[in-house]
Amino acid sequence: MHEDQPLHLRADFDTFVRSAYPGLLGVATALTGTVFDAEDMVQDTMLKAFIGWNRISGYEQPHGWAHRVLVNRCVGWWRRRRTEARYLASLRRQEAVSAGPSPDALAFWQAVRRLPVRHQQVVALYYAADLTVDEVAEVLTVPAGTVRSDLTRARAALATLLED
Repeated sequence: MHEDQPLHLRADFDTFVRSAYPGLLGVATALTGTVFDAEDMVQDTMLKAFIGWNRISGYEQPHGWAHRVLVNRCVGWWRRRRTEARYLASLRRQEAVSAGPSPDALAFWQAVRRLPVRHQQVVALYYAADLTVDEVAEVLTVPAGTVRSDLTRARAALATLLED
């Protein structure tokens, strides 16, 4: 999208950002555990959307596209973070503590981040983004049955983790 774009495309993008940003930020915060990292990832996602808005605005589900891009970004972030942790074990990064979430919510999302990556994604999209099972399946490009199975396994694992 460029300055010579029709105003309706710019207005559509502004509307898209206003409606998508809060949900994307919730998912990214759930997956990363920090608002700062989450904001960076959401802003990267929005930049990609801005650059390709001519194409993306024609999608049936631009929000689904944005969630998919964000989740992929979070996966890359986790991979880099795990690699860094192997080589820099003595340097621990302190996570920023947000004043907003309750201690129970913080404990829940910390437990979620201990799950396998796919389970983290499913839980974050289902609970933080409030997507349906079918919408989660579309974002992750997996069958809805896989999402239901992952949710069941994630809930069982979380019950055990949160019991401690």
